[in-house]
Amino acid sequence: MSTTILIIFFSYLLGCFTTGYYLVRVVNGQDIRAIASGNAGSRNVGRLLGARGFILTFLGDAGKGLLCVYLAHRLGGGQMLATAALLAATAGHIWPLQLRFKGGKGFATFGGGLLLLYPQLLLLGLALCAVLYPLLRRTTGTGLVVLAITPALQVIVHLSGTLPLSGQEFGLYCLLVLLVLFAHRDNIRQEFKIFSVQE
Repeated sequence: MSTTILIIFFSYLLGCFTTGYYLVRVVNGQDIRAIASGNAGSRNVGRLLGARGFILTFLGDAGKGLLCVYLAHRLGGGQMLATAALLAATAGHIWPLQLRFKGGKGFATFGGGLLLLYPQLLLLGLALCAVLYPLLRRTTGTGLVVLAITPALQVIVHLSGTLPLSGQEFGLYCLLVLLVLFAHRDNIRQEFKIFSVQE
């Protein structure tokens, strides 16, 4: 089995460790997926366990993305392999094998990996969130809008000469963005419904 396959397989398994699910199980024996929004991410855990639960879940999920990108680079893989590893970890978080493919939505895992994979893109995205939030007044809606346009931001940064980028890397990154957006499809429907009502 090649190093590439091992890294991708390990990244998926790492992603399957859904922090919020196990944290809530340890603390009170409940299944976080059966509570409130039914999501295993940090926001839903925070509703049950408070700020500490939110922070621990966010750090655990973001750490998975960060670790898989770090290992891909450390083991000699370039940006292409690191992007594939982050894609695998995010997929594992959304569809964890041991939890019957019902996990979180992947935003924290994606963001953690982006910190090492494309730090310029992450900073641009955060800056854009700060600009758009006063207009949209919704955290989730703002994050999803910015996520959806990060491929365009990536092209802009590449054309500025500060980000080497191959067509294959860009394709994988777009797939990663689509994966996270798909996991948030219910949120997207809700956000568009709210905007249409406001109009």
